Amino acid sequence: MTAKQQSRGGVKVPRSLRERLKSIAGTLGKRNFRLFWIGETTSQVGTAISSVVIPLVGVSVLHAATFAIALLTAATWLPWLVFGLPAGAWVDRYQKRTLMITCDVVSLLLLVSIAVSEWLKILTVAQLLVVALLTGLVSVFFKAAFQAYIPQVLQRDELIDGNAKLQSSAAFATVSGPGIGGAVAQFLGIATGVLLDAASFAVSAVCLLATHSAEPEPKARPRRHIGQEIRDGVRFLRHDPYLLPLAAFTSTLSLGVSSSDSLIIVFFVRTLGVNSTVTGVVIGLMGVGGLFGAFISARLVRKYGSARAMIICRALLASALLLPLTTRGVGLLFSAGWLTVNAGIASGNIISASFRQARCPVEMRGRISATYYTMTYSCMAIGGAFGGVLGTFLGVRAALWVTCGIVAFASAILFFSPVRKLRELPEMAGLGRA
Repeated sequence: MTAKQQSRGGVKVPRSLRERLKSIAGTLGKRNFRLFWIGETTSQVGTAISSVVIPLVGVSVLHAATFAIALLTAATWLPWLVFGLPAGAWVDRYQKRTLMITCDVVSLLLLVSIAVSEWLKILTVAQLLVVALLTGLVSVFFKAAFQAYIPQVLQRDELIDGNAKLQSSAAFATVSGPGIGGAVAQFLGIATGVLLDAASFAVSAVCLLATHSAEPEPKARPRRHIGQEIRDGVRFLRHDPYLLPLAAFTSTLSLGVSSSDSLIIVFFVRTLGVNSTVTGVVIGLMGVGGLFGAFISARLVRKYGSARAMIICRALLASALLLPLTTRGVGLLFSAGWLTVNAGIASGNIISASFRQARCPVEMRGRISATYYTMTYSCMAIGGAFGGVLGTFLGVRAALWVTCGIVAFASAILFFSPVRKLRELPEMAGLGRA
């Protein structure tokens, strides 16, 4: 056996191959993160399934009006407007892992209530709306804790790789979940689809329970009024020269993306006259961009530095302007512009999330993350209505020029910020090299 080989049960494995496999696995080689990733990936797919199945319950089982179905979607985002900031303060007071497990269990019970009510033939639109609101509220707490917990299971130089794997999971769920949900609802029943999402939360909770968390107890500090703790988080974000423009950019981008998303299906089906099968395939292919973006993020950081890589990723958003040019036939190729947009969003978000996790003080991560996401998700909630209003008064194609223009030019916020002058973001030297 040479120095470049080792024996595994009598099989010689070249060290270069072992190192290559270890490099590919990256943070998945760490037990705690691997369990965390498995649980979150399963939960993401389950949530993507229910994003199709729950509206189908309203349409097919309860024969709810269009407005009621729209309310189901809005209800999942509405809690961010009211509870986003307080949730961050509460998250900083407790252990994140325990809080996330609690959120998973509550979400599981809420979804099971839908399936049981459907089986008993007592399900109502009112119950669907209540469950949507409550699961949205639970998601607010989970999301704030989730972002604050990641640096507890990863070292600082592993954040890029870990966030890239989590972003890949989210992209995979976006591509696969709706199709799985539709097939399950058609062949196994709508209640089964809801139970699959409930089961995904059970898997997430079990994986979190199985982690040997090194999470420290929250630092003992005088309990001040929650309003003051919220203001501390807002103040930190507002005065940081890098986090503030990132938050402003992400909020603007969210407005443009959500308003565009609210028009895309109408654009393909009604404006272009494309059938539902082709529409589904095209939208699925758009989502593949997120997987590609997660794949290239660490490579961009290693080659160009974190700040320059972020600028490059955000420059890809200019391809959003290709979408309104889409026509039938060969002209459908213009819709590939949105695939590039998704790649830029995914890769940039990985760098941005890693930077926030590295930069924020441990005792304030929950509040700062909640402030950041409250801005972002509030704009997403507004964006859907904004796109609908524009489509009604300007026409769908004209409205897409406006909404895609917002996506394309949102990056100007970063180009005129201190980020543009840097190669590496503060606290980011060495990240992406894990």
